[in-house]
Amino acid sequence: MKWIVEILIVAAIFITLIWGYNMKIKNQKLAYKKQMSALSYVGAINGKYLFQMAFTQKDNILSGTLVNTFEKENKIYGTIDHEGVFFLTEYEEGEKAGVLEGKIIQGFEIKGTWSTPDGEKWFPFYLVRKPE
Repeated sequence: MKWIVEILIVAAIFITLIWGYNMKIKNQKLAYKKQMSALSYVGAINGKYLFQMAFTQKDNILSGTLVNTFEKENKIYGTIDHEGVFFLTEYEEGEKAGVLEGKIIQGFEIKGTWSTPDGEKWFPFYLVRKPE
């Protein structure tokens, strides 16, 4: 009878340790996801063409999406420096659709220019961060 009680105690301790370990791993995974959450911004090109941009940053690499005036979701890829200055290329169906150059200001707004891939046309843009 004594050995059954000892087995139950060991089993209870073992189950508690495993449950705690699983919770720790789950919390670590959640924390990792929080670090990689997308930053979302809304604004306009040339003060009249509305668009949205969402991206993630890993080191100095930015990647995400841009939803243009025609509600097409295009991919964006580029780089950013330690001062928040970035250079992004916009792709529509695998082809270059535009170039965005600008600066993230205090994490809440973005100012820059959008241009055609050949640089012949360009327009200023302004974005503000969407509330989470």
